[in-house]
Amino acid sequence: MRPIALTTVLAGIALIGLTAFVGTSRPTLELSYTADCQNSADWQSRLVAEGFDVRPAQVSNLSLSEQQAMMTTPASMRDCKIGRVAGYSVIGEVASGDIVTLLRRKPADVIALARDNQTDETVAIHYDGSVERSRARQ
Repeated sequence: MRPIALTTVLAGIALIGLTAFVGTSRPTLELSYTADCQNSADWQSRLVAEGFDVRPAQVSNLSLSEQQAMMTTPASMRDCKIGRVAGYSVIGEVASGDIVTLLRRKPADVIALARDNQTDETVAIHYDGSVERSRARQ
């Protein structure tokens, strides 16, 4: 008998949690990425496997609202891809669990989640441009 890979089990648990959260519908993430974005396909595949409906679009330039979201994002968190889900921006390869937490909590003062490339953590970006780091990781 073959042992089950830990990643398969974790993906299954995440999918069960996501299905319980959203019922039978899958949250849709509208993804814009530039042509030079090397790793967007891997992240898209992980999100789909974890229960998201991803609608990718390669763009030559990000839209005005996407550019504004990037401008309020510190430089270490900017990326070549940005998603929109339920009115929030998702900048960089944010983990699906962090996106689900955002969708569950629906914080009114948060405009985006971003992946900090220096600390390898997900942060919340507020309307005033302030960055909130996870208290568990500080």
